[in-house]
Amino acid sequence: MLFGLYHGLLALEPGNTHTNMQDMSLPLNAREEHDEETQDQETIQVCVFELSGRLFGLSIFDVQEILEKSPITPVPTTPGFLKGVINLRGNIVPVADIREILELPVKHRSRDSRIMILNFKNAQIGILVDAVTEVRRLEKRLLVTESIQTGISDGKFIANIIQYNEGFLVLLNLQHLYTAIQL
Repeated sequence: MLFGLYHGLLALEPGNTHTNMQDMSLPLNAREEHDEETQDQETIQVCVFELSGRLFGLSIFDVQEILEKSPITPVPTTPGFLKGVINLRGNIVPVADIREILELPVKHRSRDSRIMILNFKNAQIGILVDAVTEVRRLEKRLLVTESIQTGISDGKFIANIIQYNEGFLVLLNLQHLYTAIQL
């Protein structure tokens, strides 16, 4: 138990250039402070990230790892949202900026920018994000999407919208995103 906690804290250190998402998740039985009421509610572990000033999330089971500084090699004659490829331990992984797909304003890479490596049907894809804010267990509650301004023009990319802090967290539908990228 202590090793897992230590390993998770080690992954959060600022100097660490990549983080394995499965190392950051604690098993349910490690959370002794949960009362019976919380255990009855359905929860999901989410990697929360920022894109163009909005908060988004993906299940930690879809996120393989997060890279801090990785050079992207441009590939000619590819769509504008496909920024290039990276070499990830011998595997060539395409990197996409999904802002164009989601019709969000473009933002240049900053010190907090990261590349999230996602797994979908045994394929890897990297997406550029402005920042990764946290990995967290959240209650899974569906909200009415018509009443919430998400800033995303096509609702098919939204899997769920969850109340988060004082705002909303948009959980992305990885299947529709992958289809839009058409790799």
